[in-house]
Amino acid sequence: MSVEGQAPLTTGCKRSPVHVVTTAKETFTMMIWFNQQFRRVRRLHVTLRSKLRAAGLTCLTLLVWTAVARLLAAEGAIPKPSAEVRDVILMLGNGPLHVRLNLSVGKKSPAEARQETVNRLLKELDANADGKLSREEAQRSPLFREKQRDKAAEFIKSLNVDLSVSPKDIEKRIEQLGGETVVYRQNTEASLTDDQVFKNLDVDGDGIISEAEMTDAVDGLLAKDTDDDECVTLEEFIPQSTEVQSLVPRANVARSQTTSVAEIIRDTHQTLLPAQMIRKYDTDRNNKLSAAELNWTGEKLATCDADKDGQLSVKELANLRNTPVDLELAVDVIRADGERMLRVLQVVGGRSANDSAPDLVKVSLPTAELTFSVRDIDPFETSMTIALRAFNELDADKNGYLDKGETRMRERFGRGLFDQIDADGDGKIFGEEMKDFIRTRGEPVATTCHVTAFSDGAGFFSAIDTNGDRRLSVREMRNADRSLARMDVDQKPGLSEQEPVRQYRIEFVRGIFNPFGSTERSVNPPVATDVVAINNRTSVGPVWFQRWDRNNDGDITWREFLGPRAAFDELDADRDELIDPKEAEAASPADQFKGRTLKSDPDQPVSAEAGNPLNLQQ
Repeated sequence: MSVEGQAPLTTGCKRSPVHVVTTAKETFTMMIWFNQQFRRVRRLHVTLRSKLRAAGLTCLTLLVWTAVARLLAAEGAIPKPSAEVRDVILMLGNGPLHVRLNLSVGKKSPAEARQETVNRLLKELDANADGKLSREEAQRSPLFREKQRDKAAEFIKSLNVDLSVSPKDIEKRIEQLGGETVVYRQNTEASLTDDQVFKNLDVDGDGIISEAEMTDAVDGLLAKDTDDDECVTLEEFIPQSTEVQSLVPRANVARSQTTSVAEIIRDTHQTLLPAQMIRKYDTDRNNKLSAAELNWTGEKLATCDADKDGQLSVKELANLRNTPVDLELAVDVIRADGERMLRVLQVVGGRSANDSAPDLVKVSLPTAELTFSVRDIDPFETSMTIALRAFNELDADKNGYLDKGETRMRERFGRGLFDQIDADGDGKIFGEEMKDFIRTRGEPVATTCHVTAFSDGAGFFSAIDTNGDRRLSVREMRNADRSLARMDVDQKPGLSEQEPVRQYRIEFVRGIFNPFGSTERSVNPPVATDVVAINNRTSVGPVWFQRWDRNNDGDITWREFLGPRAAFDELDADRDELIDPKEAEAASPADQFKGRTLKSDPDQPVSAEAGNPLNLQQ
């Protein structure tokens, strides 16, 4: 404050509008300044308040969606991030179907699983831990092992060239040997074999399966059980004149191709897909597809219809990935304890999906039935079985190892395979060297997911095979009449060959290394059913039940039962001549078999020399 006539009080600093007032002019100037600052602060306040509100809403929204995402992930409604997402188009007869696949290999994406293989290989071989492999370190692995020539090592050293293998080189080698992380294949042989199933059911050959023939179907189906295992596979319907190929292809003998490049299932990233869709569905030949031709709704077509003309050109079809998904699945080709390998994430468009059976999903469409399944196999065990059978076949003198003379007639051995397997370079391949080669060489392939589309034709076999394990059990054959009756579409007596809707099956499986196939291609080889089951069924029931269920079809027949007839009848509560897991669980085995003997041969009377998995009294 100041007194009139006195000099104003100052702080010794440069004067500003905020100082002690001495004159009316200064007072007026100060009032203007305060008004300007007030307006400025008010504007800042409004701006800050709006930003805080937006930030608060954004944070709240983020928190809510994070919580929802976690909840949905916990319930399996959305796929985990460790999966490779592939959008595919199923080229069905009545129009394309958009399917989204979330593919995993042991809860990891195929790319992640492959990178783990690279890291593990580098760690195992890098003896001096310098982050790369010397030529000597790399030679320890069949993936890099090459034929050693006399004095080759000295010559290479004289070149003074860095021949070390970097992590990037390992990645390239794994990619080369493993191939694509997701491989699509197609098999139409099942459609041809399904014709044989119809002929078996149509006993009088009039082209119609009558109600009487449906009732008696079990007899004709059981007659096809050529290996006497009380199960009938699709292969057993093939005429007996068909020759079974050796597991080891002979030189200069062409193998029949069981799988081909997929036409039924197409990845949306394939550049030729739009043109293929035009070729398949363009009925009026105007090089565009309408909603009617695609069997789509107008809303679905509009998602790609950039020019809004109600039709899709080749260019517009390149955006198929943007169309609504009809079906979304989560698939893991490695089974985890207590978890399903195949789950339905969403089904839209009024379609029904039944995933009540483990690792099996059936989708019903007006003109087609789709079955999705996962084949649960150990790729290493499968490759090993094939390789060891080949080993025994090639070992002519039965001395326990293979020399170059015994493998000379095999084309692949002549192209460096012998030296890759022969780890110690002694000119002999022993069983352990074969096993080491199979496991190491099979790792890159085992990180892939193979998706095979099967066209099952009218699907008579698939209709009877209710659990989708590609075998007809005794129970399924007994219920064949009811399964066939459900295929009736026209509600007229009998079932013609063309009456049922078309059946398609999509199967997922880990990649299997074929040791005697192409040197650079890795495809799932056709494997004999006695090598590995087509779909390894999860064993159910008590331990004794699992052991006695020799064909693993989920039931014990009298032939499989090792106890006395009286015990079988007591366990068979529903008197259907089959003991199912529930009946086995309900009974006390110790009480049922107490004081009774077991039989050794299911077709022979009870014998005291029988095997006794329950350690029961004999």
